[in-house]
Amino acid sequence: MTEGASHLFVCFSSKDKAIALDVVQFLEAEGLKCWISARDVAPGHNYQETIVQALEAARGIVFLFSESSARSGEIRKELSIGGSIDLPLFPLRLAPISPSGALRYELATRQWIDLFPDRRKALRKLAETIRKFLDAGATADRAGAETPAPSPADSGSRTERAPILVPTSAELEAIRGLLARHIGPIAKVLVQKAAAEARTPDDLVERLALHLSAPSDRATFLRAARALLAIKP
Repeated sequence: MTEGASHLFVCFSSKDKAIALDVVQFLEAEGLKCWISARDVAPGHNYQETIVQALEAARGIVFLFSESSARSGEIRKELSIGGSIDLPLFPLRLAPISPSGALRYELATRQWIDLFPDRRKALRKLAETIRKFLDAGATADRAGAETPAPSPADSGSRTERAPILVPTSAELEAIRGLLARHIGPIAKVLVQKAAAEARTPDDLVERLALHLSAPSDRATFLRAARALLAIKP
C-alpha cells in the first residue's frame, strides 16, 4: 500500500457512471472513503495527472467490470499503474461477462463480486471484503513496526542493489518523456518502478515497452530508448 494512502480509487467506464456513483455512495456510507473522477477532478486540473496522483494516494482499487470498461484503453492504463505500485484490486462485475485480452491477465487471480442479481447484498459483501483486507494490512503493518530491526551481524553480507539509473538523472527523465508520448503521465510511476527493479539498461527499456500495446509504438520506443542509453540492439 502506498505511503499516506487515504482512499479507494474507483475505476469505471464513463458509460457506467450512474452505477459507479451509487457504489461510491454505498461505500462512503460504510465509512470507506472513495475517489472517483466523475466527482473529484477539480475544474481546470490536468485529468491524467490527477488520475495518477489519486492512484498513488489510494489504499486500493474498486474496479467496475463491464462490457464498456473491458473495451477501454484508459481502464487498462489505470489497472496497469495500480498493479505497478501493488494496489489491491477489488473487482465488481456489473454483468455476466468474462474477461478477455489484457483484462483476462489482470483478473486471472482475482475473485470478483457480482453486482447482480442482488445489488445491495453484493455491495455489502464488497464493503466487508475491502474492510477485512485493509484491517489485515493494518495489523501486518503494526506487527512489522514492532519487530526489531536486524543487527549488522544478522544481516550478513546482504546489500541492497542500487538502481541502474539515479531517480533524478537526466537519462531517466528522458526515458520517462519517451514513454509519456505514448501513455501520458502514468509513465512517471512506471519508469520509477522499472528503474528500481531492472538489472540492466536493456532490461529497463524492455520492461517499459511491455506497457505499449501497439507494435509500432513499442518498436519506436525501444529504438529511441536504446539509442538514448547507448544500448546496442
